[in-house]
Amino acid sequence: MNKQNVVKFVRIAAIAGAVSLYSSAGFAAGFFSSSSDDSATDLPAVVKMIDAGKYSDAIDSLKKMTKADPKNADVLNYLAYSQRKTGDMKSAEANYEKALEINPDHRGALEYQGELYIQTGRVDMAKQNLARLKDVCGTDCEQYKDLNDALNGKKSNW
Repeated sequence: MNKQNVVKFVRIAAIAGAVSLYSSAGFAAGFFSSSSDDSATDLPAVVKMIDAGKYSDAIDSLKKMTKADPKNADVLNYLAYSQRKTGDMKSAEANYEKALEINPDHRGALEYQGELYIQTGRVDMAKQNLARLKDVCGTDCEQYKDLNDALNGKKSNW
């Protein structure tokens, strides 16, 4: 298994754990009904859409999920990521900020927001995110390494 596949597997495993809590809480709180569109409430299915490059479909589902749970930093992070991938930098930036307001230590949002900053010519702000990631998880965590690689021109698939 190459490094990229390992990274995807680790991300999906972490998401699956978070989603099981998210889904259970959603059903317990009455957020979802059995008649709802499964893709609108199934984060692993949405992550598969994202991995397949179906960002517009993912955005539609993630927007529904944010209506059901507007304080879910993971959902906001994936929404922002998908928006960034479709070129909607303004919406992406707003949703990264929302995710980080909810969870200032959200490693994914810090990394991806940093990548947005690089893409929009704000390298100094990306470096601030890198410093924040160093404080949150050290220099060995995946998000720190990925953003550092992006800053140094070593990451091409962001």
